[in-house]
Amino acid sequence: MIMKQFRYEPLAQASYLLACPRAKEAIVVDPIDNLGAEFYVLEAADLGLAITAVLETHVHADYISCARELAEMNGVPHYLNEKAKGLVQYEFTPFADGHVFEVGGVRIEAMHTPGHTPEHTSYLVTDTARSDDPWFVLTGDSLFVGDVGRPDLLIGDQALDVMGEEDRAATLYRSVTEKLFALPDFVEVYPNHYGGSTCGGVNMSGKAGSTIAFEKKFNLAMRQPTAEDFARFVKETSKPFPDDYQRIKSYNLGLISKEEVQGASA
Repeated sequence: MIMKQFRYEPLAQASYLLACPRAKEAIVVDPIDNLGAEFYVLEAADLGLAITAVLETHVHADYISCARELAEMNGVPHYLNEKAKGLVQYEFTPFADGHVFEVGGVRIEAMHTPGHTPEHTSYLVTDTARSDDPWFVLTGDSLFVGDVGRPDLLIGDQALDVMGEEDRAATLYRSVTEKLFALPDFVEVYPNHYGGSTCGGVNMSGKAGSTIAFEKKFNLAMRQPTAEDFARFVKETSKPFPDDYQRIKSYNLGLISKEEVQGASA
């Protein structure tokens, strides 16, 4: 199995390439436009791999996604959880909770982990050439190293926000405790962001990887005794909002063009 983590330091963002060297196929997860679609194509080509699918954990609010462009460039599906239906204004390939993607000997199971957003999905990865036990989980903006994703990145349209901030926080708490923390302790954790990102709170670590066992024991947000305490803690320890997040998320939902986002930032 090949797993590469690409870090874009200005936004403390991590995207991923998961591949099977025998099948010579790869899946890209959460590609960022700051690196560009061509970057991922070249990275795969350097390893002798063909990109067969593009996955996203959720609709992002702090950076422009190039998932649509990358999928179109390679003539492959762009996948989002089916809960994104009616939210995004472009075509994508939906999947349900528990769906399994296979790339040669690499098994990627979709785990619906809502809270940060309603469609948010984590991906549990198993290298079947080594074992039938999972190796790591891509947690997106649900579980960070030392912290969790924030539930308050709304865009002002309640029809698109789907649920309020308090409901999102309670849902996120359940997603982590009931799904992610139910995984074996040895499973490694690789999130979409690390310290420096504004998508989590002040307790985010600069490390871009952890384990389920470590987060159970040391994650301050998840050590709160109840969902109510968790919601209060997350709100009190949040960072300032990401720059221009409303416009960025509007683009990632397909509501405005990339030129409208970039023009406003110029």
